[in-house]
Amino acid sequence: MAEALVSTLLEQITTIICEGALKEVRLLKGVKEDLRKLKVNLTSIKALLEDAEQKQISDKTVQLWLDRLQEEALDMEDALDEWRTILLYRPTDGAENASFLQRKVCLFLRCFSFRRVYRYHGISRNIKEINERLDEIAKDRVRYQLTDTPTRLPKRKESTSFIDGSNFVGRDEVKKEIIGHLLCETSKEGETYQTISIVGMGGIGKTALAKLIYNDEEVQQHFTSTIWAWVSDIFDESNVAKTIITKLEDLHKGAALQMESVPLNALLERICKSIEGKKYLLVLDDVWTENDEDFGELNVTFKRGAAGSRILVTTRKDTVSRVMGSSHTIHLETLSQDLCWSILKKIALRERDRKTCEELTPVGLRIAEKCKGLPLVAKTLGGHLQFKTTRKEWEDVLNSELWRMDVVHKDVFVPLLLSYYDLPSPVKQCFKYCASFTKDAAVFTCCVIARWKAHGCLGFNDGDDSLWELKGMEYLKCLEARSFLQIEDFDPCYGQYAKCRMHDLVHDFALFLTKGEFLEEVISKGDKSMKMNSERTCRHLVVTLESGLNFPESISDVEKLRSLDVSSFEEGVISDGALRNWINKACRLRALTTNGYPSSTIPEEIGNLLHLRSLCVHANLHMKRLPKAIGRLHNLQFLDLHWCSNLERLPNEVENLVNLIVLDTTACSSLTCYPKGVSRLIRLRQLLGLIVRVDRNDLEEFSIGDLANLEQLVVLSMKMVGNTINVEESKKVKLQNLQEVKILVNEATAENEDTILESLNMSSVPRCCFVTDFEMIGRFSTPRNE
Repeated sequence: MAEALVSTLLEQITTIICEGALKEVRLLKGVKEDLRKLKVNLTSIKALLEDAEQKQISDKTVQLWLDRLQEEALDMEDALDEWRTILLYRPTDGAENASFLQRKVCLFLRCFSFRRVYRYHGISRNIKEINERLDEIAKDRVRYQLTDTPTRLPKRKESTSFIDGSNFVGRDEVKKEIIGHLLCETSKEGETYQTISIVGMGGIGKTALAKLIYNDEEVQQHFTSTIWAWVSDIFDESNVAKTIITKLEDLHKGAALQMESVPLNALLERICKSIEGKKYLLVLDDVWTENDEDFGELNVTFKRGAAGSRILVTTRKDTVSRVMGSSHTIHLETLSQDLCWSILKKIALRERDRKTCEELTPVGLRIAEKCKGLPLVAKTLGGHLQFKTTRKEWEDVLNSELWRMDVVHKDVFVPLLLSYYDLPSPVKQCFKYCASFTKDAAVFTCCVIARWKAHGCLGFNDGDDSLWELKGMEYLKCLEARSFLQIEDFDPCYGQYAKCRMHDLVHDFALFLTKGEFLEEVISKGDKSMKMNSERTCRHLVVTLESGLNFPESISDVEKLRSLDVSSFEEGVISDGALRNWINKACRLRALTTNGYPSSTIPEEIGNLLHLRSLCVHANLHMKRLPKAIGRLHNLQFLDLHWCSNLERLPNEVENLVNLIVLDTTACSSLTCYPKGVSRLIRLRQLLGLIVRVDRNDLEEFSIGDLANLEQLVVLSMKMVGNTINVEESKKVKLQNLQEVKILVNEATAENEDTILESLNMSSVPRCCFVTDFEMIGRFSTPRNE
């Protein structure tokens, strides 16, 4: 995570230096030089981070070094964020020419209760102090032997084709399917071989299945030659070629060693000669490379074989299957709990007497649930339990969190680390934020991408707002391709995914990587204070209140939090005093979410959260109004008020939320109008639950003609107010980027959909739909005319 964060900081510093922002603070001596020194320090440290991230797994001192760096990086991020906010809204020397909004924000900053933080001298001094601490961190590179050339992970054990089939359980149907593809004689005209790929996350059993298929008697008899080649994460075409030749020519060890100095061209010629006219089966185990050129020359030699030849590939990446030109791709599913228990008990209950087996089996069945269908986890836990002799010891394993168990770190997470290190740096950061997912729950992809955006995982970009959406979807697909996420509900019409899900083991792996930065707490007793039990400083907290309990009046280390998610259902209570107390202290929050928050007000102190990017207030059935202080959240990008059914109006101050990208008031059934100032939020891309007056241009209420200002809108859902549509006003609307629109109509007008769209100047929008239920106005379904 540190590497991506440092990259983002470098972008911000470059922007401040290069875009002339410093002209606003030219009287501050040495500021420009401090920023440049900061950039140099960060650049030199960034070169060491890949090496440090790999070493931290086995070296706790390096982990502490990274923790120190991340702490400083987060402080830097906040300091630069504060500075840019002031510079963005601070009137220049010609204050009379400043915009109305700039003058208002400037006045706010002068009066702000934490104004000492925003004094330029204070921020400059802060950056100077950070630079000094970074100097100390950079000096420690020698102590920890960090280099700009990443230390390779210990060499992995090479896979072989040998397997004890008696220990293999399950996969009968998929084995039969793959063997059918291997033995089938049909192929395209002129095609010598076909490729079949087995795809799945680490530990799901791809290699074991490939071994079982390779050693199948019918398969062995069908092919003239069968070759097993372990490819691994470091692709070496010469090594693969040597492995193939060794098997084809049945070379002894000495002859194989003599090939070490043979050039690649000579190796390929030998392969061509050896497979000429032969029907072969080649298994390429554990392929990682996504570069189609890596196999280009080998593919030429493969075509020398006889028709009906087959290549069987195992890989963690779906993209590898496509690059290899697979005719069939088999995605391995997880095993059932019963099959996991079968694997586990063969190891754990080996050589136990009948009485002991009967005593331990009930606990073992529950432990098998923790495997979540992964045979590697079943084998690992089975081996761990093999040395546990009492029921109490088995129950301790049952009650342990997987990600905290050393045996799981060594045997299960190490294979996943290979996939993690293979991720691009920014995607690593996004993956770690997935630790905040609820286990085994489907999450809307738009919410995931919004969370990444709020925490700066999608880079620092003040330009085209469409770029972060595209980048977020690209990162989701990257995680899916490496089996870290499962994407669900693909929408072919819009070309996007609706939901994603993370396997429990992958979630545990994300928690292992973050080690306490993400915590989930359930308040089950009426404590006035809550202490966070974490190995590291907790930065992301999810709190659930049980029925009838009060939210703690104080939370330890709340000032370090970057996100807070509070759920209070079944009459849980959050007092205004408690809320005001921790909002005042949690000044670094970037994301705040409340679900079922049972209060009629949000305190004015919410306006002090200068860094806040995302504010979600869901299902508050008591709140009637938002505080005017909401208008002070100038960095806010996402405002979601879904299901606040008693909300009566939005304050006029929302017009100050100039960076707002998403505004959602879906199912706010008491809301009667939108303020006129919403038309000034020109960065809006999604506007859900809009209430728009269509019969006239109202001076105070948002009217149909005001949509003309929101040119970046992509998704819109709205309720029309007025008996007729003012065509002259609607002609102003030319939303060329609009992809989806949903309109709430009454029964009397539901039959005139085409007329309504034409009157609203929206006939060309690709996806349109009409609803009569206000609660459905934010939910998009099928496109019009489909």
